[in-house]
Amino acid sequence: MRWLGMVVVGACAAVGAARAAGVGDTYPPGSITNREQAQKALDAARAADQEAETAYRNEMQRCATVFLQNQCTEDARRALGAKKHELRRVEIEAREVKRRLDAEDRAKKRMESEAKRQSEPAPKPVPEAGAPEAKRQPGAAPKAVPDDAARAAEQAERDKAAAANRESYQQKQKAHAEVEAKRQANEAAQAEQRAENVKELEEKQRDAAEYAKKKRREDRRIERERLQKEREEQAKKNSTQPTQ
Repeated sequence: MRWLGMVVVGACAAVGAARAAGVGDTYPPGSITNREQAQKALDAARAADQEAETAYRNEMQRCATVFLQNQCTEDARRALGAKKHELRRVEIEAREVKRRLDAEDRAKKRMESEAKRQSEPAPKPVPEAGAPEAKRQPGAAPKAVPDDAARAAEQAERDKAAAANRESYQQKQKAHAEVEAKRQANEAAQAEQRAENVKELEEKQRDAAEYAKKKRREDRRIERERLQKEREEQAKKNSTQPTQ
């Protein structure tokens, strides 16, 4: 039944590797653009990280049963490192998207609040408590009540100020959107470059592992040939010695 346990362990390791690779394929650099995607990416990365850890432990148990144990454990560590590197890329990008969106929401609320405050008319001054009220002198004419034209002119001034505030707010929003678009483009380019660097590193690691494997095979072949030659020379020497 030992072989069956080794098959199960190998299958678990393969599932963990597939999940980690699947997260990187599902969320390539620059693909996370909203808060929902960012949260799903974080959840998927955390689940894949746990599975990768489990697969690594299972693989280490399997390595304890193979002939080339050191090489097996080294391959397992390298595979885990590559998986975690890709998962960290997804996590960093998702957290950065959430942080940026939160900052945009806060900036938008501040600008809306400021625009609303500026569009509201200034409050009328309230007489201080205890201040004597002005008395109308006998014979003085009552204070004139603003007519419709004056009220209309005042309202027009308020509407003009509100329109100016709205225009200023829209210009700020436009400028902010342009800055964010440039920043996102730069981040996408940087993320793409990081992905290329990761891919290049993985290719180098695969090439190094393949070279090491070939080197070990060549060393074993040379050692076998050396032992065979020694045996042949010993047999030849024994055959030439006179019998007692």
